[in-house]
Amino acid sequence: MITENYSVSFFGLDPRYYSIAIIGNIWNIAADKVYEETGIRISGEIQESYIVGQDDEELNNTIIFTIQSTRVPHEIANSTEYWNAYEAVLEEVRYRLGNPRMNLTVADINVTNFELI
Repeated sequence: MITENYSVSFFGLDPRYYSIAIIGNIWNIAADKVYEETGIRISGEIQESYIVGQDDEELNNTIIFTIQSTRVPHEIANSTEYWNAYEAVLEEVRYRLGNPRMNLTVADINVTNFELI
């Protein structure tokens, strides 16, 4: 089934203050707020990484958090509604993080779910 995958990366976050648990908590607070308003749940998978060897010293030795979310078509049929809810979560998370640099990628993907084999 064709759907969308959203991947947002937040750059320049200090690892002394931010962890996957903290970012996850911030995401969940924003997602719960949007769910109460829209009925659309925006969940995600968080990964952390570091940039090394870049000329931009601002990014060296700072943590990057990437959160990937995928719209499940049989749960949320309308991609526009999902995008609007996703954007609201993203704005709240970015605000709570102090408006860090970020990168957003949206890709159409083909997903196959197996419930029973």
